[in-house]
Amino acid sequence: MSEGKSKPKSSAMVRDAGVADTKAALRQRMLALRRSIPESQRFEMSMAIAGHVCGLPEILDARLIHLYLAMHFSAEVDTASILDRLSAMGKELAVPVVGDGTLVSAAFQKGDPVLPAQFGQPEPVVVSVVDESLIDVVLIPLLAFDSKGYRLGYGKGLYDSFLHRLSVRGRKVRRIGLGFSRQMVESVPVDPWDESLDAVVYEHGIIRFT
Repeated sequence: MSEGKSKPKSSAMVRDAGVADTKAALRQRMLALRRSIPESQRFEMSMAIAGHVCGLPEILDARLIHLYLAMHFSAEVDTASILDRLSAMGKELAVPVVGDGTLVSAAFQKGDPVLPAQFGQPEPVVVSVVDESLIDVVLIPLLAFDSKGYRLGYGKGLYDSFLHRLSVRGRKVRRIGLGFSRQMVESVPVDPWDESLDAVVYEHGIIRFT
């Protein structure tokens, strides 16, 4: 789904309890699966993913790229090599910072000091919010993804709200998830407010949905 297909959010939306329960069970299973991958193997796959990411046309053409700083205790795709390579390419970088239930983008450079924040995610000690209208690409963590481009996150809805906000402001960013091949599932349960991806980069290459 492209940005033009984003679903409007409404306070009248009522969450389907069945979807919530299915998501919770899948979230638990996929987190355990990801943590079961040996650390050395996760490192090798993360390095392969970094190589694929930094060769993408949308990355080469981008000026400002939003990427997450990996939570190692959750066995996420490590973005350290991506950060190193993008920095060497002269790209401007921003990372997610969470405050009052909202995800914003803070300027980041290689070597900037970070501290663990509310959910354990690394965040810069000094926060300088960037102009989100300048973001070209968003690299997004995920627990699971399917062939339609839907992702399963940690259940806070932070990235869904962030992507929706960019969309309604008319910003057509490229939405690229980072994951391992074994995180692909037949179908991710979807709520009306869930935002989908343009592509997922995994250790063997890229899967595009649009």
